[in-house]
Amino acid sequence: MLVGGTGGHCVLAPSVLIAMRVGASFPQAIMQIESNGSTFHCRIDGSGGPWVMLAHGLATDLTMWDELAEALKGQYRVLRYDARGHGGSAATEGDYSLDMLVADAVGILDRLNIAQCHFGGLSMGGMVTLGMLLDHPARITSAVIADSRHTTTPEFTAAWHARAEEVQQGGLDVVVASTVRRWSSEGLAQRNPAVIARMERMIRRTSDLGYRGCAAALARLNYGHRLGEIDCPTLLICGSEDHGAPPENTRQMHAAIKGSRFLTIEQAGHISNIEHPDIFNDAVVRFLSDVERGASPSAI
Repeated sequence: MLVGGTGGHCVLAPSVLIAMRVGASFPQAIMQIESNGSTFHCRIDGSGGPWVMLAHGLATDLTMWDELAEALKGQYRVLRYDARGHGGSAATEGDYSLDMLVADAVGILDRLNIAQCHFGGLSMGGMVTLGMLLDHPARITSAVIADSRHTTTPEFTAAWHARAEEVQQGGLDVVVASTVRRWSSEGLAQRNPAVIARMERMIRRTSDLGYRGCAAALARLNYGHRLGEIDCPTLLICGSEDHGAPPENTRQMHAAIKGSRFLTIEQAGHISNIEHPDIFNDAVVRFLSDVERGASPSAI
């Protein structure tokens, strides 16, 4: 057994543990976990309470959740991981699929013996969250889906094929500037250049193989016709200036997912949790608290 069930204390097997640092109140575990034929860089913050698993977007990594993990770790055990080919996780050759990315997450939960968790994701991570809700509903207590899409369009598919080809020809550096522009709300570079630098660092920590593989998965996104199957507390968040997953797209998901909550964060682009962490994190904390105390779904 790697981690004790859905309650109690975290007990990590030596075979997966790289380092554990114990502070005054909250242990932090950093490890490599084998799942679905690959190896994943994972991190756990918090010493007790329900599990929260967080999935990041394409060309980011688990550090995008630093502020949310800090906000949650006093009451929850927060499990983050770098997606296949991102950050400190291994990259595999070829096209990936959303089924593969969902299986990666399920395998990590299995290796840690976590039966059920709150699951949250942004962008590509939101698509993984949808896959978990639809194909592994018994594993999910509640869901947070941020700045994400539920289905593709011809333009969306063509754009991901084009970006993957750019990276194949010239490496990740050729898409850094265009990606940051696409992610950012108007004037972000002037308001907060540190956020721009943070985005650039995450993109450059992504492997070419991981970017191209995940781009292929996003190009085949097709969950829209199944949204009515979801019967789980769900919070939907989007930035008002998100052009990759625009608010209208999120409103469509809100209309289709029974009892879901919907929040638009003003003056935020695609990575809304980094642009406005206080607003984003407060919404998530309140949502999880409501789920844990059995409150009925209601609009935020």
